[in-house]
Amino acid sequence: MNLPNLLTALRIALVPVFGMLWLGGRHAAALVVFALAGLTDLLDGLAARLLDQRTRLGSFLDPAADKFMLLVAFLVAASVGAVPWWLAGLVIGRDLALAAGFAAWTFLVHRTFDPRRWHPTRIGKYATFYQLLTIGLALVARAADARALAPWVAALVLLAAATTVVSWVQYFVRGVIAFRAPGPRPAGGAPS
Repeated sequence: MNLPNLLTALRIALVPVFGMLWLGGRHAAALVVFALAGLTDLLDGLAARLLDQRTRLGSFLDPAADKFMLLVAFLVAASVGAVPWWLAGLVIGRDLALAAGFAAWTFLVHRTFDPRRWHPTRIGKYATFYQLLTIGLALVARAADARALAPWVAALVLLAAATTVVSWVQYFVRGVIAFRAPGPRPAGGAPS
């Protein structure tokens, strides 16, 4: 296993630790683990590019690690009241729908598994950014017991929801186009 994949594996291992810490009310420790997981996400991509160590395994593990973090983060955040349940449902629902669409396209239509053919769209990246920023600020607000951050968290909740819906629609349209296109399917918009 190369360095980028090891960093991704570390991020996956940090996710349940993060979730247990936050659920247990250890906000500052959860924030440190969340930041460390974010750092490994940055470093694995950087290492893959600089060391030219992009692998098929890494192209699957990296987005899976991101989705695992978002799943746990939103479930815990909603369960402790840091974000509304409807946002958690929206984020998780979008990711489940995208995963189902990707699986259907891969195994029923294209019949080969190659996650490198799918790339996140710009709005998908924005949605992921605002989702993570919402979780991060909600956690900072809990760790610092800063009620003054509540309006900022509420604004980020709306921004994360809006970008999540727009990206969901965009990926849905791309999926419909990919399913209708004759012959080999072009790359275009994996879940982000």
